[in-house]
Amino acid sequence: MDSEAHHVTEKEEPPTPMNAFDLILMSKGLNLGNLFDGEQGFTRETRFTSKCTANEIINKIEEAAKPLGFGVHKKNYKMQLENTKAGRKGNLNVATEIFQVAPSLHMVEVRKAKGDTLEFHKFYKSLTNRLEDIVWKTEEDMQETK
Repeated sequence: MDSEAHHVTEKEEPPTPMNAFDLILMSKGLNLGNLFDGEQGFTRETRFTSKCTANEIINKIEEAAKPLGFGVHKKNYKMQLENTKAGRKGNLNVATEIFQVAPSLHMVEVRKAKGDTLEFHKFYKSLTNRLEDIVWKTEEDMQETK
């Protein structure tokens, strides 16, 4: 009888690649979701792009979310962030997923999974302020922030 232990390891999947159709569906011009979002015009999801690796992005989001009072659960290139304090509509839960747009460009989708939409926007603003060093901005974005 063979006494060698067999280890089962979980295979880490790469970030989900995006094709042109995925990008078109996610563009603001074709997004019909905001027609149905009735909470003060605030959307329940948002995105940013980064030229960092997917692993760097995951680590930076975790580093940024923990001081804001969020517990972090990771699996592959998806994260679940849960606020430890209850807000107006219970605990705010935020889901993130990283997509590969090109070999050196990733898009990060951040969406409210549970909780108050206004709290989500406050959280997202705080989060992106802490992630300024990894969020890729175009020249047009740079002009808007001046």
